[in-house]
Amino acid sequence: MKRMVRKPEFWVIVAACIFVVVGSQITEDANFWILIAFITFFGAFGRAAYKKATEVLDKRAERIRNELDEAESLRDEARALLAEHERKRQEAEEEARLMVEHAKAEAERHAAEARAALEETMKRRAELAEQRIARAEEEAMREVRQTAAVLAIEAARRLIGETVDESRADRMIEESIQEVRDRLN
Repeated sequence: MKRMVRKPEFWVIVAACIFVVVGSQITEDANFWILIAFITFFGAFGRAAYKKATEVLDKRAERIRNELDEAESLRDEARALLAEHERKRQEAEEEARLMVEHAKAEAERHAAEARAALEETMKRRAELAEQRIARAEEEAMREVRQTAAVLAIEAARRLIGETVDESRADRMIEESIQEVRDRLN
């Protein structure tokens, strides 16, 4: 209580209360005295209220300033991240383009290899077919020769059988058969 008595605001409040009480008894118009009490009260506490209000507003302004600084730094950081992501995206696009080019070149190389392999296979098959045809021709010629030889032998046997005696015919047949075998092989 001793500390409060030393402050001038305390005495202003006491005076305001005394003005209201005494003034309302002196005049019947209480509004006038209430106005005087209000002005006195505002004079006493206005300075403290103003000081407190400015402190609150200054703190709020400082907090807002700090938030703005933080927002600015976050925006700068976001810009840096955006630039980094953009650079990475461009690198990824370039890498993808190179991969596509490499894949196309690889596909063309595989296609060329496949064409060459197909041509080689077709060439081998054609050679095999030609070899089979040649063997078939040789086989057919051999069969024709054998058939011709058998027919010739049979015709010679008949001819000889009609004109030659039996011992001479056997000897000629044996010689002809031997001669045909030698020629066929």
